[in-house]
Amino acid sequence: MLVYCQRRREGRILVKISACVIVKNEAENLPRWLESAQEFADEMIVVDTGSSDGTAALAAQAGAKVYSFQWMDDFSAAKNFALDQATGDWIVFTDADEYFTEESIPRVRPLIATYDKQEKINGFFVHLINIDMDTGALLGTSAEVLRIFRNTSWLRFFGNIHEHVENLKQDPDSEMIFAPNLTIYHTGYSPRIIKKKAARNLALICARRAAGDIQTLDAYHLMDCYFSLEDYPKTEQYARAAISNPHRPTGSEERPYLILLNTLILMGRGADEIEEVYRSAQKAFPQKADFPMIYGLYAWDQQHLKSAYEAYAEGIRLDEEYYRAGDFSATLLPNAYACLGEIAVLRGEMEAAVDFFLKSLQGNKYQNTVLSAFFRVLYQMGADDAVLISFLNGLYQRDSDAPFLTGVLIGSAFPRTCLYYERYSEKKLPPRRRALLAGDVRAAAASLVEDMERSAALAMAYGGAVSQEIQGAFVLLLPQSCRGNRSGDRRMERRAARLEEGKA
Repeated sequence: MLVYCQRRREGRILVKISACVIVKNEAENLPRWLESAQEFADEMIVVDTGSSDGTAALAAQAGAKVYSFQWMDDFSAAKNFALDQATGDWIVFTDADEYFTEESIPRVRPLIATYDKQEKINGFFVHLINIDMDTGALLGTSAEVLRIFRNTSWLRFFGNIHEHVENLKQDPDSEMIFAPNLTIYHTGYSPRIIKKKAARNLALICARRAAGDIQTLDAYHLMDCYFSLEDYPKTEQYARAAISNPHRPTGSEERPYLILLNTLILMGRGADEIEEVYRSAQKAFPQKADFPMIYGLYAWDQQHLKSAYEAYAEGIRLDEEYYRAGDFSATLLPNAYACLGEIAVLRGEMEAAVDFFLKSLQGNKYQNTVLSAFFRVLYQMGADDAVLISFLNGLYQRDSDAPFLTGVLIGSAFPRTCLYYERYSEKKLPPRRRALLAGDVRAAAASLVEDMERSAALAMAYGGAVSQEIQGAFVLLLPQSCRGNRSGDRRMERRAARLEEGKA
């Protein structure tokens, strides 16, 4: 299963790596974890805490060493049990809903091998990015987390929840350094599972605190739980407490400000209070694009266009200069450019509007309203169908995106472009709609009359089944060709007769 040829010298593994994980009903996530671990680990340790969905069997089939552990509402206890089973020189301990990016996987072993002989280096922080498990979309949060460390008796997990590794030797020379080229994706905060997970975490934290065990980062973690559960008054309480606390998780120092700013906006608090928190966040984290992006969205919703423009412009500048993978600003960037485009239109700055809308679509090309606004500006600037088609074919996949483009173009000032993409779409427009888009009004009118004549024939054939009042109302809706004209009457009678024959 594992290829050792590059790891051996004179028949001996240079550095042995143990990949560890604790699981409970992780049949959905574990196959991806196993596939990733197989690329860099010499052994895989899977500790099962009571699965009922076949998780343990999946792990065993993949060649992992599987152990059972009685769950006791303590994540550290389960993880330390896993460490006791590991025989590697180094530990890579990730959760089942975490996995290294494709680019990072081949970098894990070389990184460990490079620092193995440097005794002062005992572990590595890696960049963790939260994504949606269903769509892969960024959730706008990230952190620096310790996931790789030496397998020693003095590095152990602490904390029944939000567990962390502590150095029992308290050696001042011992270092945990950041690995700049390693990134982990985490799906545990996905929208469809976050509330259940937050409720579980909240219960564990509250039980521990009720027993008298109060920990430094409790306010931070309680803030996260209550925000996920949409209890905004409690979120505000603990967010303010977390801001006052100098201790915060590495790589997530700004999160209490982000949560507090969002919470105040969601609660509909006063503009002055919201701006005060925004300015405080800016002062504390002047390089963070997230804050002006969030405030820009708020100002836009409040129709404070000048404030929105200034905040979005500042957010874009900071994003370009200081962006870090997984930052919340990335999720707001398309919206920021779209709003700046709308403001440019109001100012009559059409070329700037085109540039803003284009950047918005490059960030998220499936925005109906932005694409429609883009079409309107191009039309005002005199763009023709050939130019538009050339642009769209550069941004979209002509065949697979044809249904989307047809749907947006159908109400635009570019009917021929709409017909162009309709040709490649599996979903076809009605003939009359195509005729109108092609400018053939006669054909569209003839099609309309034909449809109404069919309706009239149906009424004649089946009219006896409805009341005289309904029949009379229907006649008023018929075109002139279907009534008061003997040749028309005879044609309708023939149609009705054919329908009657079919009915019989």
